[in-house]
Amino acid sequence: MTRDAVNPELVKGIFRDAIRTIFGENGSKILELHLRRVLNRDPYDALYDNPKLFCDGLRSFFGNGTRGLLRIIAGTLIKEYKIQNISPDHLVSLLDAEDPGSRTLLFNLLCASYHSRGGGA
Repeated sequence: MTRDAVNPELVKGIFRDAIRTIFGENGSKILELHLRRVLNRDPYDALYDNPKLFCDGLRSFFGNGTRGLLRIIAGTLIKEYKIQNISPDHLVSLLDAEDPGSRTLLFNLLCASYHSRGGGA
């Protein structure tokens, strides 16, 4: 699966669902409002374009607790999408990296796991 085969709306939806699983509907809306203000755009659009920027937005809200939150997000993604052979720390390193290869690998893993668990075409 290449970057061209990755569905941006699917990637954004996967992350939105993970955030809502962790924070609940109201908590996620508060976090999304903060991120929208800090990032000057929809936080999930920012995440798709530049995951590191999304992580930096989380840092502006959670400070030193961001690494722990990212591990929780990664664990939720691994559990919910049954991502095989990757640790939460490795997933966090892909999410918080600045290189495009990490972004591509992360999104390919998510989309492939989504499809293999029977989600969408």
